[in-house]
Amino acid sequence: MYYCKVKLFVSSTSRRAFTLIELLVVIAIIAVLAVVVVLTLNPGQLILQARDSSRLSDLANIQTAINLYVTDAAINGSMSLGSTSVTYVSVPDLTATTTAGTDCTGLGFPSGGSFHCAASSTYRKTDGTGWIPVKLSQMSTGASLGQLPIDPVNNASTSLYWTYATNGTTWKIGAVPESQKYAVQANSFSAGNNSNLLGGFPTQGWVTVPGNSTFGTQTFSVMKYPAVCSDGNGTYLNDYDTSYHTYANNSKPCIVTNSRQIASLPGGWPIANIAQSGDGSHNDAVSYCANIGAHLMTNAEWQTIAWNAENVGTNWNGGTVGTSYMYSGHNDNVPATASPASQDDTQGYSGTDGPSSGGGTGSNATQRRTLTLSNGQVIWDIGGNIWQWTNDTIMGAVKPVGSGGTGAWSEWTTVSYAGSTLTAQTAGPSNIAWNSGQGMGQYYEGGNTGGPYGFLRGGSWTDGSNAGAGTLRLAGGPSAVDGGIGFRCSR
Repeated sequence: MYYCKVKLFVSSTSRRAFTLIELLVVIAIIAVLAVVVVLTLNPGQLILQARDSSRLSDLANIQTAINLYVTDAAINGSMSLGSTSVTYVSVPDLTATTTAGTDCTGLGFPSGGSFHCAASSTYRKTDGTGWIPVKLSQMSTGASLGQLPIDPVNNASTSLYWTYATNGTTWKIGAVPESQKYAVQANSFSAGNNSNLLGGFPTQGWVTVPGNSTFGTQTFSVMKYPAVCSDGNGTYLNDYDTSYHTYANNSKPCIVTNSRQIASLPGGWPIANIAQSGDGSHNDAVSYCANIGAHLMTNAEWQTIAWNAENVGTNWNGGTVGTSYMYSGHNDNVPATASPASQDDTQGYSGTDGPSSGGGTGSNATQRRTLTLSNGQVIWDIGGNIWQWTNDTIMGAVKPVGSGGTGAWSEWTTVSYAGSTLTAQTAGPSNIAWNSGQGMGQYYEGGNTGGPYGFLRGGSWTDGSNAGAGTLRLAGGPSAVDGGIGFRCSR
């Protein structure tokens, strides 16, 4: 028997290592893939989504706990859901005592008892001394919650906190979503059995706006409509007319002592004859927004809304950004008054001479009053119908200069920012080539010296092509009042 021995020889070239260039190529590919994964997953948004999921879960738990309490109280004794006309805030006030709590003034809320904050030592207790004033622990079956949930951020300065309110028999609690994913579900971030309560963060009548790093804004909520006066239970009051179908705040201040409170509601006349700030009686827009736990919209927030809307195709006639014109709202003086908003967002021409298919009485297609944001939420009257204060002032010496001159309108394309504290980004439209022909509105300067001048945005029912989401008027001081000037709040 013969055996054949076979030797295998492996070429040295088959064991060749990677060259430096090949290694660099592989590393580059891995780096690109890593960037793609990071951009796709967006870790920042994932964190915000996780917090929003936690908010929804905790709100559901609170809903269950209070419903059980109400059922138990009906069987075994009296029910107490807290004080009426008070908004309970989830953020503890470090100046609060262990028993009485405070009116949240230590957190910058207005004094007067409209708000309540528990002490840091008790704010999560379920015995009625916590931030929710319901005595859940006194149920015959015991509390279903070991401690009261709070917002994952729970900070007054960020507006990321929860609020609770009751009228004695019904209640409402609300939160604010942070992530882009949940911003379109803002109405889901509330619990309770009375959505019309003004205390407790109002989700109906408010919209969530994605933040914009250009203006340093994070996701925030804003009134869907300019502020109207209400009875505090979800019904608007149109009993004091300026003769322009705006609510005459100087005739009957919209305050709790008059059994009135501002709200964001369709159907009501927008509040007018109100100063931006410092009117001496606290019946001004800054004070009114603070009274509901919010703040007067800032110019940065207005710009965030305007730029967002400017870059959504459905807000443009023809459906393409930058072509034809962007809808500017009721501004052609037909009718020669402000118009209330419709509760139906498909009727954006309501109260105008726009197409009847959208609620109008004519065919002027420029008059659509609704703008859709990138998250699908709809906001009314950003350009036209009524001027709106924002919480900013500027001295006359540092205002932008327009070619129209003092006391005249100027196209944004002719405005010079040399020496001004404002820039094209912080004041004008997102595209510096757009002007009133694209529905942006215009800039108005009332003088080059003096001041301060309050920021007025949007335009009124009389301002024609001067009105628009980009319109800015710097002419009057913060204490100026007029039948065509209103406001809206943000949080």
